[in-house]
Amino acid sequence: MKAKVMTAILATIMLAMTACGTISPPLQSTSETTTTIATAESLPDSAASSEAESTVDEEQVTSDTFIAEFFDSDISFADVSGIVTESLKSCSFETEIDNTNGIQKISLKGSNGGGMIDVLCIDLSQSDLDHDMEYILENFGDYYFRQTAAQMNGITEDDFVSSYRMTSSVVSKGKYQRYGSVQKSDGMAAQFGYTETYAVLSENKLTVVSGAYLSSDMMERQSFSQLMSKFAENVKY
Repeated sequence: MKAKVMTAILATIMLAMTACGTISPPLQSTSETTTTIATAESLPDSAASSEAESTVDEEQVTSDTFIAEFFDSDISFADVSGIVTESLKSCSFETEIDNTNGIQKISLKGSNGGGMIDVLCIDLSQSDLDHDMEYILENFGDYYFRQTAAQMNGITEDDFVSSYRMTSSVVSKGKYQRYGSVQKSDGMAAQFGYTETYAVLSENKLTVVSGAYLSSDMMERQSFSQLMSKFAENVKY
């Protein structure tokens, strides 16, 4: 088990290194330190909190272990340049594309914000993963969504004003989609964001489009959402 956990941690670090970096400059925040004296009455709550944290840690280890097994299996990357070219037609953002380790990484720049989109296709035909299609879609999709959402610097789960998650499968193919909209204001300036991960597993190929965008202009967020829809339309299902 220790070996699997260490492998999982290494795989997590390797995948995180493929990220484009934070989308927006960090927001200034004020830290406040509070000292709490534990009393007899507070101990049961502390125990419950510790148990909840332990459950979360176990779930994280399970997820990271799967990701390690996924990338350690016999997989290869397929070309996605056609999807990228077709989806970026008439794109209103300035774009820069970098093809790194089989992943097409697209940097986006608007008048009031910026973002990124990762596009990749993984061939699983030679993989020996002992998981069903739905399990692979949900776990890989959730993992990539978390990695993508983390690129919106200064944004937390509390800043999401809407969210959606769906996994469906028909016979030998499945589809995963998860997205969330962000709206945050510090009283002086507002930030509007959108992040989405769309994945299709069909004919032993897992195609993933995952992106995030953060701007001070709500219309740019809308344009990014529409761009992600174009990518989804061009992914074969």
